[in-house]
Amino acid sequence: MASISVAMAVYNGEKFLPEQLDSILKQLEPQDEIVVSYDKSKDGTWELLQSYKEKYPQVKVLENQNPGINGNFNNAIAGCTGEYIFICDQDDRWADNKRAAVVETFEKTGADMVIHNGVHIDTQGKTISDPFFTMFRIGDGKLRNILKPRYSGCCTAFTRAMAEKIMPMPMVLDAYDHWIGTIGEFMGHIAYNEQILLYHRLHGANVTVSKRSMGVILRARWTLLKELRRRIRRERRK
Repeated sequence: MASISVAMAVYNGEKFLPEQLDSILKQLEPQDEIVVSYDKSKDGTWELLQSYKEKYPQVKVLENQNPGINGNFNNAIAGCTGEYIFICDQDDRWADNKRAAVVETFEKTGADMVIHNGVHIDTQGKTISDPFFTMFRIGDGKLRNILKPRYSGCCTAFTRAMAEKIMPMPMVLDAYDHWIGTIGEFMGHIAYNEQILLYHRLHGANVTVSKRSMGVILRARWTLLKELRRRIRRERRK
């Protein structure tokens, strides 16, 4: 039976972390694991993680030495041993059939990466959006996804072979999930599952209200393309 690793990055996640961990743990198989990378926090996240680690052997906690979202996910993914790696945020909630549905998609399609559907929820867990596939027109399209990324890391899983192409994620990037999705499109095959398998929580600590200038956006895209070119060259030399 296939094994999965859940790569979770945490920072000041005490408020919603128990609900997320519980939603994952109840559907894991004995061979699965949750690899949590911990950025030093100001709340009780560390103590909470230790309590879960003591209770559930499948929970592994790694301290991150390169603070920030890219470094935190690099650390989590590097610690994963499963056949399939699921990217995971600290404050969402998995649908009860997420593990089974994503693994089934991998096995039926032979894909290197699976992107599934989801919806936004509020702090109380109430659905407050249409499905992501409808809202963001998620699907293949190298150019359109570079110009206006539609990838959500929390709705993404990939094989161990694909992880070797993704890793390490360049620290200069402004969006780790844009990198993961771009590598998937340019260097592998993505399969899409339209089932709603994730409830993505919007709250005061994770909702971005400011808009970036066009100059900032263009520099970010240029950086992405430069790093993509380097990664493709690296893979060709192997």
